Amino acid sequence: MTYQIRQLSLGGVLDQAVVLTKDHFGVLFRIIAVTLLLPLIAQSLTQTIAIPQLSSTPTPEEIQAYLEAMAKFGPVMLLTSLATIVATFIGNAAMVHGIASVYLGKPLTTKQAVKRAFGVFWPLIGTSILVGLVLFAGLLLLVIPGIIFFLWYALATQIVVVEGISGVDAMKRSKELMKGNMGSMFVLGFVMLTINVGINLGGAAMVSQPHVRAVLTSFVQCALMIFGTAVSVVFYFSARCKHEQFDLQLLADNVGAEVVLEAADEDE
Repeated sequence: MTYQIRQLSLGGVLDQAVVLTKDHFGVLFRIIAVTLLLPLIAQSLTQTIAIPQLSSTPTPEEIQAYLEAMAKFGPVMLLTSLATIVATFIGNAAMVHGIASVYLGKPLTTKQAVKRAFGVFWPLIGTSILVGLVLFAGLLLLVIPGIIFFLWYALATQIVVVEGISGVDAMKRSKELMKGNMGSMFVLGFVMLTINVGINLGGAAMVSQPHVRAVLTSFVQCALMIFGTAVSVVFYFSARCKHEQFDLQLLADNVGAEVVLEAADEDE
């Protein structure tokens, strides 16, 4: 399957993300299942089973029961939360690698994607911490600087995974690629936020049984993560095509590979 690897409009980015998700959902879901799904389910079920739900106007007894449950099961919830955070980094990196591979027409296996994720785990953690500190500082100053910093460094994860650049260099690289793309990223982020909130709220309202809802929500979040990552990866390559003519580089590489193959066939 050949995809449109060029500078794309917002509609084009979303369209390519939908096609990528549909064409490769099986292998992409296997990747997310072995990295993130189980920790996510464990966290959701732990919270559902151990912590009582507060009503809209909680009574003193309900508040007391809630605080006692938090004190009793707090360590377990902390453990599952930490496991989910680690799994999220691994799953996200594996998903970025997987979607980038199929988008560029390269072969993909679950093992390959997970191996790449573990290979960039610590660089990704370090880069994320740096980005988080900058975003926090921006929010302390005013909300607007925080939003600007978020847009500047929105492609840091893709750069770490795809290009192997990390830390401050990845942040500088992201800022360069985001020149002229910040408005598009802002709108795209708003669209994705609306989709996520709408689907999560709608799914939660359709299922009344809390344990089933916890498991179903985990599956839905993983599916949304696949699509969201596809959107971000397509946007990343679109930005590269805009600033670096990546589409022409890719075409030249493919033509070069075809010439080599033809020469080899003639020699035979």
